[in-house]
Amino acid sequence: MGRPLSKKFIGNRNIGTTGTGDNYGIGGEGVASVTANTEGSYTTALPTASFSAPNIPTGVTTTGIVHGKALSAATVTNGTSYRVGDVLTVVGGTKTSAATFPVASIVTLSTPTLVNGGSQYDATNGTIGDKVTFTHANFSTPLRVRVTASSTGLATAITVEAAGVWTGAGAPPTTIQGGVGGFTATTSGGPIDNNGVGMIISFTGAQWGIYSFGTVAVQGDYTVIPASPVSFTGGSGTGATATVPFGVSGIEITEKGSGYVSVADAAITFSGGAASYTPVLTTDSGSVGSGTNQENAIQITAWVPATRTAGNISGNGTSAVAGDIIRQCGNGKYIVRTAQGVGRVKLVAGTPAVGEATIIATDSAGGNYYVTKISDRRCNIVKGNQSGTQFTTGTTGINVSWTFNPVSPNPKVLAEQPYLTANENVKIANA
Repeated sequence: MGRPLSKKFIGNRNIGTTGTGDNYGIGGEGVASVTANTEGSYTTALPTASFSAPNIPTGVTTTGIVHGKALSAATVTNGTSYRVGDVLTVVGGTKTSAATFPVASIVTLSTPTLVNGGSQYDATNGTIGDKVTFTHANFSTPLRVRVTASSTGLATAITVEAAGVWTGAGAPPTTIQGGVGGFTATTSGGPIDNNGVGMIISFTGAQWGIYSFGTVAVQGDYTVIPASPVSFTGGSGTGATATVPFGVSGIEITEKGSGYVSVADAAITFSGGAASYTPVLTTDSGSVGSGTNQENAIQITAWVPATRTAGNISGNGTSAVAGDIIRQCGNGKYIVRTAQGVGRVKLVAGTPAVGEATIIATDSAGGNYYVTKISDRRCNIVKGNQSGTQFTTGTTGINVSWTFNPVSPNPKVLAEQPYLTANENVKIANA
């Protein structure tokens, strides 16, 4: 079969990030980063994120800290004296930067002062009287008051029936009068007629509070979020609170882990909510002997004993599971470590029994084969019940070259044998 397997094919050259830690002497990868699928929405606490345990035994599970960002703000308490355009900063939480929101609109909070009662306004009692609606280009919701008392046509008391919502930037209006400063005043719904005119009302700054917030200006970076309703600092007013949902903005990897054979093996589970992220595995730097080097190793599925004596099998585990080759001890024979123990196994072309293992090879058409022997450059493959398509192997198998990379025709072989149309090598499963 040729030379024994190089140590690089069974992960022995990987030294881990500290020289003795994760990924030491095994294949597989760690988690370099994560990518977002769904950010979720959280108003009391960010979720925690856990990564699945690595497939390769002795691998280290990845860990990370969830970071959050503010998504929006919905008013709970209006506060007082705010202006459109004020930028408010969220209070609380553990953060490197705080979220900020602009004030998009403000609302009248109480009954205005009746500066001038005008004339011809009618009120028969405290609930039946002329309605006066004030409109303006900056009133997204017009202000409507009702006359509750009058004397010879002069309104002497009013009540607010519909609060006005103001969207104009800067200081809100203090005096409101039909025909002045872009305001119109329309009288309707009177008990007698609708000819009342001349009413003038006024508001102080303290009579305006936040109605709505605009799109988040700064989303912030939080590891602990403040629970809603949150309070704010900044702006021209005080006392506003809002419900602020936070989404997961990322996961800070605190331990990249090792021994993962695929993205699916490092699956991320959040403790709650709809957040969803996908891990991105590390890649080999090519610097052998460095903590940045995580060379791939052959993937093996083995049924090994829980213990072994002098290299011989002495009992058995419960099933064939993912393993890590420690060393080769003959053609088709290996010392392997799994989660169930360490033992000597032999490669077979079928489902492994105790003391047996399988390695899978794939041709360029996606066909799969069992590997029964393997050396540094060549391997023996058997189709068995696998879905091999490019090689007719028989029961004893055939000898082909192999690679860790996607299989492709060998230019030298094709030059010498141009009649070949299929690849002459296979890819050994590795991670």
